[in-house]
Amino acid sequence: MDWKTAVNSFVEVFANLDFRNGPLFYVVGIVAAGYCCLEGYRIYKMLLGVMGFALGFRVGFLLFGSLGFSNEVLLMMETFMGLILCVVSYRIFLAGIFIAVFQFASSNLPVYVEAFLHDRVKYSFLVTGVVVTIISGILAFTIAKLSVSMTRTVLVCLTAVVGGFAVVNFLVGLIPVFPYEVTLPEPSSPIWLFLKIGLSAAGVGIQDVKDSPGLV
Repeated sequence: MDWKTAVNSFVEVFANLDFRNGPLFYVVGIVAAGYCCLEGYRIYKMLLGVMGFALGFRVGFLLFGSLGFSNEVLLMMETFMGLILCVVSYRIFLAGIFIAVFQFASSNLPVYVEAFLHDRVKYSFLVTGVVVTIISGILAFTIAKLSVSMTRTVLVCLTAVVGGFAVVNFLVGLIPVFPYEVTLPEPSSPIWLFLKIGLSAAGVGIQDVKDSPGLV
């Protein structure tokens, strides 16, 4: 059998596999969901790095290509820009969160700060626009800084819960198509819910929400 015949045979067999209704689909789903549950935060940072590299590579092409670079030199500069953005992509993302939250908070807090001070402060000069703006700015900065420090916690909890619940869902879906007779609780059994919660809690513990990324 030559290599073309072998490749065509493999493609034909692969194309006719019933992934959705077979055990392979659910086994792959369990593995992927389990990895998300236990390493979701690292997956998130890896994806940020990949997107940063792709963006930097594109920026390098546009920038250095317009300057007349070509061939190996252009490729080297594209890769260099990609690596830079890959390294700093996470910090850029945190800076974006900080700026977005600070802008939102500083735009909306003054009304509430002024109303709060107006009812509780005797001296009218303390309710002036300058004072309200300063207090609102301090509060907005505090909220923005807290949102950055809580980014890891939120992402760890989110990926652990999504992954933990998905593992059990794929496991329940695997039972009817499993090639061997297996007796397990019904899909509506509360045992599965407890298992979802347990896996989610384990994912949170393993990923460790206490490791703060810090402020850029």
